[in-house]
Amino acid sequence: MQGDYGYGNARVRAMKSRLLDARAYGDLLAATSIDMVIEMLVRTAYRETIEATLVKYGGVKCVAEALRLDLARTVGRIKLFFEGRPRALVALLLSRWDMRNLMAVLRGQARGVAAEEILDAVVPAGELTEVELREMARQPSVRATADLMFTWHIPYAAALGEALRTSSGDLADIETRLNRLRYGEALARLGHEMNEMLVREMLEAEIDVANLTILIRLLSLGDRRAKLRARYGSADPVTLLIEGGGLSPRVLSALSAAEDAESMARVLSGTPYGTVLMNRWETYRQSADAAVLERGLEEFVVLKGIRMFHRDPLSIAIPTGYIWAKANEVVNVRLIAQGKALGWDRDSIHKELIWWVRE
Repeated sequence: MQGDYGYGNARVRAMKSRLLDARAYGDLLAATSIDMVIEMLVRTAYRETIEATLVKYGGVKCVAEALRLDLARTVGRIKLFFEGRPRALVALLLSRWDMRNLMAVLRGQARGVAAEEILDAVVPAGELTEVELREMARQPSVRATADLMFTWHIPYAAALGEALRTSSGDLADIETRLNRLRYGEALARLGHEMNEMLVREMLEAEIDVANLTILIRLLSLGDRRAKLRARYGSADPVTLLIEGGGLSPRVLSALSAAEDAESMARVLSGTPYGTVLMNRWETYRQSADAAVLERGLEEFVVLKGIRMFHRDPLSIAIPTGYIWAKANEVVNVRLIAQGKALGWDRDSIHKELIWWVRE
């Protein structure tokens, strides 16, 4: 039925039951080699893609490709469980893969990476199909990709073409412009019905985390204002941020003026993001590594998405929770495989995971 979540959510809950549980994670972390990790994954929901990938690859490459294929198949088909407005809302949630895939193609082309290697980094779970992404990756340049997208009437084509005309090929600037388009159009499509507000809540959190990550990275620039002016024509970091998040323009302005991470934490006091920064503060103080704070923000938005499982069971919250849980599981398993291949001990790998397992 149009607008109904009952059937689709029942299908999604069945998929949730196949996510890794604590025992499976424990077995993977206890594995003594990458080959043992692969053997264990064959006994999970990843069996089909692991066995298919073993024909061509071994080691970490096998695991990474199997995870990529599985994520595209599982998450990408969720929208097919729904009709009407629910399907459109799921598509909005999945649109972040279109943006990630497009930027993976553009970065690869800018660096002269072979098409097949670029495709290793894409997950066709959104609107862009694997066939389309493959053809885009085969183009000889970023400009050629933009022209192809324009021919195919892909929504991001015009924004990409305009960015190329005015940014001198700066990929960070291009990414910001495309994200503004994606989030701006997505938020404009959302009303105030409960399901639409749940999607808006997640998109606003994604925007906030993206903006805070940009501002944290800018702190490491010496003579930040001069470098921003030289590169972007403005010394104000606000010009690099995405509109539409939960943080007000006043707060973003104060954050942009902050000279260090401690000042940012004070501005964010009383918000969930302030709590994230303070929880990571001692580790950051000892290491002076901004990635510690960025990782905390990433963990915040991932767990926020997964906790949608605990919201209204007959709403968009259930597919939202699954999408974030599945994506996080794939990242975790890839980290475990990489850690085992590099000889890391269990505790070192565990610290790198965003920890959530199926109840």
